[in-house]
Amino acid sequence: ELRRRTGSVPREQTLQTAMGDAARQFKIKHGVAKRTLKELQSYDKEIAQQKDKVEKMTAEGVEPTDIRQQTMVLQEAEACKVDARRRLDGALQDLEEQVDIAGEELKDTPELVEALALLKEHPPPQN
Repeated sequence: ELRRRTGSVPREQTLQTAMGDAARQFKIKHGVAKRTLKELQSYDKEIAQQKDKVEKMTAEGVEPTDIRQQTMVLQEAEACKVDARRRLDGALQDLEEQVDIAGEELKDTPELVEALALLKEHPPPQN
C-alpha cells in the first residue's frame, strides 16, 4: 500500500534486486568469457590446420594460385585470432570485476568456483 501511494520501492526489495542483478551480470560475463575462450581455441586449431595444409600443398607442387588462396585463408584466421584475443582479454577483465561485485552472493556456488578456475588458468591482462 505504501508503494502505491508514494511510488517508491521498499529498501529491502531494492537491495535484493541489486544483488540479483549482480548475480545475473556475473552469469552473463562468465558465459561471454567461456564462449570467447572456446572461440580463441578454435582459431588456434584452424591456424595449425591451415599451416599444415599450405606446407603440404607447397611440398606437393600445387598451383601457386591455390597456395596463395590457402595462405589468404590462413591470414584471415590469424586476424580473427587477434580479435578474439582482444575480446577475451576484455571479457576476463569484466568477469574479474563481476567476481568482486557478486562473489559474496555467489559464495561456494559451482559457477563461482568455475569462474575462479577460469581466471586462474587465464588471468586477465593488467593495465
